[in-house]
Amino acid sequence: MTDTSALLRLIDENAQRITATLCDLIAFPSVVKADPTQAGPGERDCQLYLQGRLEALGMTTDLWEPDGPALLEKYRGRPGAHDGRTFQGRPNLAGRLAGAGGGRSLLLTGHIDVVPPGPASHWETDPFGPVVRDGRVYGRGAVDMKAGVACMLMAVEFLREAGITLKGDVVFATVVDEEIGGMGTLAMVDRGIRADAGILTEPTANRIAPICHGILWGRLIVDGIGGHAELTPNSWDTSGPVDAVQLVRHVLNGIDMLNARWRTDPRKNHPLMALPNQVIVTQLNVGEHPSSIAGRGEIVIDVQYLPHEQDALLTGGNVRREIEDHIAAICQSDPYLRKKPVRVEWILDADCAEVPAAHPIVTTMQAATRVAGNDPTLDGFGAHSDMGLPTSLGNTPTVNFGPGDPAFAHQPNEQVPVADLVACTRAIALTLIDWCAPAK
Repeated sequence: MTDTSALLRLIDENAQRITATLCDLIAFPSVVKADPTQAGPGERDCQLYLQGRLEALGMTTDLWEPDGPALLEKYRGRPGAHDGRTFQGRPNLAGRLAGAGGGRSLLLTGHIDVVPPGPASHWETDPFGPVVRDGRVYGRGAVDMKAGVACMLMAVEFLREAGITLKGDVVFATVVDEEIGGMGTLAMVDRGIRADAGILTEPTANRIAPICHGILWGRLIVDGIGGHAELTPNSWDTSGPVDAVQLVRHVLNGIDMLNARWRTDPRKNHPLMALPNQVIVTQLNVGEHPSSIAGRGEIVIDVQYLPHEQDALLTGGNVRREIEDHIAAICQSDPYLRKKPVRVEWILDADCAEVPAAHPIVTTMQAATRVAGNDPTLDGFGAHSDMGLPTSLGNTPTVNFGPGDPAFAHQPNEQVPVADLVACTRAIALTLIDWCAPAK
């Protein structure tokens, strides 16, 4: 058995190096663009930085720009396959540290794209000028999820410095496009990057999360009849107007009813998930002019689903139909909407997965996290993560495990505790030893 005490001391005594690596990553403004044909200003530079770090560790690396149209044609209708994606200036990166042979391989993966920081006035610091203060690192991507990327890199680096050689290969992969649908991870899997198991270092407060939600983004288009807001209206079934604000309110009430039903529906709950599946209204756009009755409204929704609800293509097709049926039922309760029903347009379907609690990667990680000082109790990742594609398509059972409170993701003043970085790095390093097996 390998004595890991020296390794853990090395990690503990070099917390500032983990922090410095995270700060280096935050400084790259690798912002994903709403237009998927445009590269974020720092996506390529961030990957080049990581490629240099991997090659310094002796890894063979692969930096490539995926072919979006070819991937769409190959995987159309499957998870991660989205129209309109190009990857010019948005490369993926993979690296492999070959083991001595005879051990299991482990994939360490994460995304380097981040969401836009929002108004500068909402931040106490420059979002891309990382600050370490009071035991925390601040900056866009600090928790989602450059902290996890820094920890998985430093875990391998500390193993090398401690002179620990592994039998199994260590596979390292960082992707783009996660924040707008996950086609970067689809490209990673299509490239043949896989292992006997994987760790996706999304923020879980250093809890092992072997399940995530799938999500559907949809747009509900509600057509009323516009008219002058200050004049006596004609009947709704002649020339109108018909107020789209009132129609939208009617639809929102119907969505509230569906959420109330789902709250106690066994199909919509999971023992590891803190909350039931929900239909979350994230955007509203109603009306055209201050003195006009609204003629149209749009409701954007984020719908969650669980792995057991997936269809044969491992997407949320069953839940899409459930939502469509419910919206149709709402329309049947209003005479105008019976004639002019709400239209449903689907924007995105991001898949999910679950790795059984008894799987060896889960039990191995539980043992490692316990030694590292973390809670080994399993948890659910309430949002979507990219674990589904390597798990289902890549035959690489992958769990979520990473530093930081996920509630800080996408927020101004995004932050992660330095103590979480150290604890995560310890756990990943110990998992690598236990899973890949020491060569000597």
